Amino acid sequence: MARIVVVGGGFAGTSLAARLAKLRHEVVLLEASDRLGGRLRGHRVGDGVWQLDPDTFTLPGVLRDLFRKSGRPLDAALTIATVPGRRHVFADRTVMDLPMGRRSGQVDAFVEAFGVDPWSPWLDTMSDRWDTVRRRLLNQVPDEDALDRSTRRTLEARRTLRRETQRVFDDRQLRRIVLDPVVLAGDDPRLVPAAAAVVHHVERGFGRWAVDGGMPALADALTTRLQERRVEVRLHTAASGITRDGGSVTGVTTDGGPVEADVVAWCAPWWPDGLPEPTLHPRIPAHRTLVRLAADAPDLPRDVAIHSDPPMQLWESSPGCWTITHHNAEDPLVALVRVGVDLREHVVERHDLRPADLVRLGHWGWQWRGWRTMLERPGPRLPPGLLMAGAHAYPGGSLEEIGLATEALAERLGPVPRRPAP
Repeated sequence: MARIVVVGGGFAGTSLAARLAKLRHEVVLLEASDRLGGRLRGHRVGDGVWQLDPDTFTLPGVLRDLFRKSGRPLDAALTIATVPGRRHVFADRTVMDLPMGRRSGQVDAFVEAFGVDPWSPWLDTMSDRWDTVRRRLLNQVPDEDALDRSTRRTLEARRTLRRETQRVFDDRQLRRIVLDPVVLAGDDPRLVPAAAAVVHHVERGFGRWAVDGGMPALADALTTRLQERRVEVRLHTAASGITRDGGSVTGVTTDGGPVEADVVAWCAPWWPDGLPEPTLHPRIPAHRTLVRLAADAPDLPRDVAIHSDPPMQLWESSPGCWTITHHNAEDPLVALVRVGVDLREHVVERHDLRPADLVRLGHWGWQWRGWRTMLERPGPRLPPGLLMAGAHAYPGGSLEEIGLATEALAERLGPVPRRPAP
């Protein structure tokens, strides 16, 4: 049995701890705050709760696998359901409601909005890319050979997202559907591999889903799962770094003293002392404007992408509480008016978070700087005895990416052999 210390009680830490405990490892989870959940809990101001990222996800099998392999199945703990899709609003006020999970629905949406559908044939070409990404880069902790020549050829690794959209779409508005989310995430489309667009293929195939009760309900379910698995949870325990003996990691340093471990899983949203930082550049998140709308506000879908200059996205994560992500070129509520979305008279509460505020709340991942960034993210190359998962680690910070990472890490460690019966 390995003694595993998991640092950080967000989705990465709780999901990994639950998996490892089910594999009969001795697991201790250290969390600096007074409860588990991390960013799943949302950003609370007064009695309002806003999610700083959209609280919908694709690949529902990630959560199903997590709960099945850590105890009772998902249906015994949570209810998840599909959501209709995403509304796209363009600078000329064209509106397209794009469904998820149905190819025919997407064809109809594009034809109705633009008269043609170059989108669906493009996504049809991505089956091999998605299969390669899933098998080689997501379902396992990749090694140096994960991006071998054959894999790079399938993924067309040197082609950038910007070049891909220019190749496929004559209409600039269609390019914006692909490029705007990347820009808002803090990346440069000239440096992002074209294969990153496979997310649109996945959304079309698997749809988008939401947890009944929102992400806080997922945090509660994982907290319960750790209790069921008898994970030792130490709240109010802030870990600052790792300890090493020679080349191997032997534990962590905390505000209460050292904690020894056979394996350390660093899932906290800050970089540990004692480990050289990556040469990558951290993403700088876009501004977040949090608004509470009155009951008479215009009816909007829960997820709206605004393809204007500058781009914006807004989503509702709890009743009346909307998050607007933008680059602060002007007041986002004023910018929304130009595309026909006027919320100004319906705002009853507002809070603005700058990038500096958001960076203080945690890590937002690493900027792409070409296809090699995939394996330069922390995870594939770490000292013996150290694992990483979360926004700061391989493969990325979305719910799906973190869930797949913790699955791969648990499978790498494997189960503790059962003791033979006397």
